[in-house]
Amino acid sequence: MEQVKKIGQLCRQNYEKMILVFVLLLLAGAVWVLYGASQDENEKVRQMVAGEKQKAGKPIAPVDLAPFESAMKGMTNRPALNFSGKHNLFSPVKWQQNRGGGGIIKVQTGAEVGPSAVRIVSISPLQLTVAYARAALSGAEVSGYHIVVTNEMAMNARQRLITQYIGTGTTNSQVFVLKEVKGPPEAPTEMIASLKDFNNETISFAPQKPYVRTVGFEAELKYPVSGNIYSRLRKDSSLDIEGEIYKVVDIAASKVVLSDDSNGKRYVIEQMVAP
Repeated sequence: MEQVKKIGQLCRQNYEKMILVFVLLLLAGAVWVLYGASQDENEKVRQMVAGEKQKAGKPIAPVDLAPFESAMKGMTNRPALNFSGKHNLFSPVKWQQNRGGGGIIKVQTGAEVGPSAVRIVSISPLQLTVAYARAALSGAEVSGYHIVVTNEMAMNARQRLITQYIGTGTTNSQVFVLKEVKGPPEAPTEMIASLKDFNNETISFAPQKPYVRTVGFEAELKYPVSGNIYSRLRKDSSLDIEGEIYKVVDIAASKVVLSDDSNGKRYVIEQMVAP
């Protein structure tokens, strides 16, 4: 009986340790039970997989990475940026109000307005004509000849049509010097002369066969932007385009050359007005 009392007293003194030991034993038992259940489940899974037969079929094709590789190469080899093309980032389009009225003009190349937009309406040749008129008689003798000179290039109207009398032996004439008369004096077949304004060039004319040469051109231009027409233009003529003064420096059979008085830049106009 005394021994039982000692054991009871010992238990009262160490009951906390006993409870801890009991709990540890429970935990150990739970771990053991869980481990056994886990092994049973693994065995069931192994048996289920082992019971299945591998099915024959087409293997899965490997993933095609070519598009991704191409994209990666494109990222590492980027094309150079070109800012000089037709875009509006660094080259904005200019819209210009027509000074002569009308709508707004879209200026992309610069040739839509100004002298580059001028077109040729017509170009006409200006001619120098030397024609025999008649013989001048002094009694029964021929004293000279009346010659008609037409110079369409002359700016002065009085100089465009000149009836020149050439006396026999005369050297101080206005347009040309008569050097030789062939055939009968009263009805010459050919007359030889030298032009004073063309380095004394030798020319030939006869009755019904005048001497004709082109000495210049006269042009008519149109500015389609405003509809302005510039008529009777000759070399050294001036015209106003969009408030700027341009001078005609040359006219040929199929082109007109304009010069900007402010900077000397030249513009060659060869396009005709559209029909």
